[in-house]
Amino acid sequence: MNGIFRDCYILQRPMGHIADVEMIPNGQSIDIRIQGEAQVRIYEGTREICNQHFTHHFQFCPENPILWNPEAPFLYRVELEREGEIITLYAGLRQIAVSTDYALQINGTSVKLRGVNHHDTSKQGGWYMTDGEMAEDLRLMKQLNINCIRTSHYPPHPKFVQMCDQMGFYVVLETDLESHGLIRRYANVDYVYDVESGEWPGSLPEWKHEHVERMTRALEYYKNAPSVIMWSTGNESGHVENHMAMLEYIKKRDPSRLTHCEDASRKGEMHHADVFSQMYTGLAPLEGIANNPAIDLPVFLCEYAHAMGNGPGDIYDYNQLFHRHPKLIGGCIWEWADHVVVDAKGVQRYGGDFPGEMTHDKNFCCDGLVFADRRLKAGSLEAKKAYQPIHTRFEDGVLYVENRLDFTDLQEFRLVLEIEGDGKMVSTRTLVLEAKPHQTVEIPIDYVPVEAQWGVYLNCALWKDDQCCAEDQHPLPYTQIPFRESVKPIHLTRIGREILAEGDHFRYVFSTHSGTFVSMVIDGEEQLSAPISLSVFRAPVDNDAKMVDLWYNTTVWQGENFDCTFNKVYNVQLEGNTIVVECALAGVSRSPFFRYKVAYTLYEDGRVDVSLRGTVSERTVWLPRLGFDFTLPAAYNVFSYYGRGPGENYCDLHHHTKMGAYESRVEETYVPYVNPQDYGNHTRVKQLTIGKMRFLGHPDFECAVTQYTARNLYRATHTDELVWDGFTHLRIDYKNSGVGSGACGPELEPVYRLQEKEIQFDFTIQIADSVL
Repeated sequence: MNGIFRDCYILQRPMGHIADVEMIPNGQSIDIRIQGEAQVRIYEGTREICNQHFTHHFQFCPENPILWNPEAPFLYRVELEREGEIITLYAGLRQIAVSTDYALQINGTSVKLRGVNHHDTSKQGGWYMTDGEMAEDLRLMKQLNINCIRTSHYPPHPKFVQMCDQMGFYVVLETDLESHGLIRRYANVDYVYDVESGEWPGSLPEWKHEHVERMTRALEYYKNAPSVIMWSTGNESGHVENHMAMLEYIKKRDPSRLTHCEDASRKGEMHHADVFSQMYTGLAPLEGIANNPAIDLPVFLCEYAHAMGNGPGDIYDYNQLFHRHPKLIGGCIWEWADHVVVDAKGVQRYGGDFPGEMTHDKNFCCDGLVFADRRLKAGSLEAKKAYQPIHTRFEDGVLYVENRLDFTDLQEFRLVLEIEGDGKMVSTRTLVLEAKPHQTVEIPIDYVPVEAQWGVYLNCALWKDDQCCAEDQHPLPYTQIPFRESVKPIHLTRIGREILAEGDHFRYVFSTHSGTFVSMVIDGEEQLSAPISLSVFRAPVDNDAKMVDLWYNTTVWQGENFDCTFNKVYNVQLEGNTIVVECALAGVSRSPFFRYKVAYTLYEDGRVDVSLRGTVSERTVWLPRLGFDFTLPAAYNVFSYYGRGPGENYCDLHHHTKMGAYESRVEETYVPYVNPQDYGNHTRVKQLTIGKMRFLGHPDFECAVTQYTARNLYRATHTDELVWDGFTHLRIDYKNSGVGSGACGPELEPVYRLQEKEIQFDFTIQIADSVL
């Protein structure tokens, strides 16, 4: 038999008798163009709906056509036969449009692009990915509620787009064009696209053919894919004559899809493309764009929420903004997975780790929403939360559930509602809702306030089969259970430079020299392996990169030296059962940045009320964190808490967590970021028990329990450089600044910075219930 059998979704020039099959998707018909003649058979599922002979061009309109969309990616099977050769293709019917308010519409429905940038990368194969690895990436994206992929910065393997057709993703298909390295062809220059210099390929006539050829090649490979909704001219290459030629070609050749050129928007020539595209725009400027009537195009963030290391911390806020403005059609997180090379010892290596590297960008390619082995991190789960298919609010006894899906009724899911008090189940019910796409339904919640110490919450979870797709939580009113009260002040004894407090189960020693507790023995066991200290130091996360020189001792002249602080004790007063300490924190060779007083009030049952009041210098930049560091014996490696969990979370990276009662081990808190950095934080913590101590918030605090010190994390550049010092490290923090996405994005939003100048922080240390 002459020719070959093929089973594919896209096909440009097969080697058999049927050549150059074109089947560009639309919303009404299957439109086929070939050279010559063929027999065509079209199947809707297993049912044959067409069997006809044609020459050159054939158009078939299915009765009641089933339209393709990423939530239900239906594909018609098309068989073309000629002279014994059969080619099987798959056709998806869908329409792309822009509404009068500049929303992106698919099949007449306004949609949001909940996207991610995808590079081909494998922990074992480098830039080579197996079919299984590509499919696994897409399955994992589905679990994270992602519906859009930008193929940064080149067309992927055709099988990847075939899988997107089949599994249901929007694709922004980018050509293989990037030349922003030309910015650095001269030393000591600003980051400016000086395309007017005449030195960029995009402005040189002799390079025009190569530019247009790349656009042509992308179209001819992927023109039949319903998942492809937007053609992108490339990435960060300036915008001049040759790029305009690319756009002119693609608009003429395929007017059915949108065109994307971030460089055109950057240059102020946005109408050369069909969307206004931005990278790493801050929230306030983005809202300004949304409200600017002069920007009369859909607005798309082709890169946002830089996911490097511990982050991104701002993705939820961006998506709330997307949903408030029809014009903001969404964006693609930068980027999908860390790029590493694993050495023989299992250590992940990056730029600068290999002999002969003359230029590199250190760990800047370790910027994935997931780890190189596709394990998830807090940022992964935050993206899932930001992209989830429902949004709920609870008001006056009614739960409002908004269906954010674009094509699917919520009756295909089940909604589980649980009321939980102090981490224990109060009631549960399961519902199947009828809520059409973009519709909000109301659910009355029958609830009578119960007693609790820490809180009562309504937990909402949306399930499909065995997969939890969305979770929300809402506080409920409750009757407060009284706490154990300490009524008797303790008598404190001052001996030399020490103040002693002793009771039935405890003996505390406070040093007037260092202004802190140096020993806390409870039930015969020492709780402290080092004096308690006040600190602002945290190991910088990757997204703190722009702040490191301002915070830490990296140069003689610049930083606050928060990593090398001294605590000056000016005065210690004993006032009844209260020790009042007046101190200041200063970086080495710097004036004090924080002047403060701490009052420690002690009682006969071993309780210590801690009250911190202080002022941060007006000259000081915002702080990484502020709190008390405790070094504990290694045996204290199990802890329980009531707060946000179970995973790590920060003030801007917490929406994926829930308030509840949790228990963990210190080694379980470790997160193996490629470049070691701060990890394990928890927010809104109302109580924490570790060893024989219990910490109570007034009303709450932040905390972290870790194996490694901040200094060890800061000095290490790879995971094998982390050395456990044999202790458990506890932080009880007033606040830990957010993580943001500043490594390649906007500065941390002010609301997430520890930038207040007047500090008030109260918490209590009690003897754990197990002792009393």
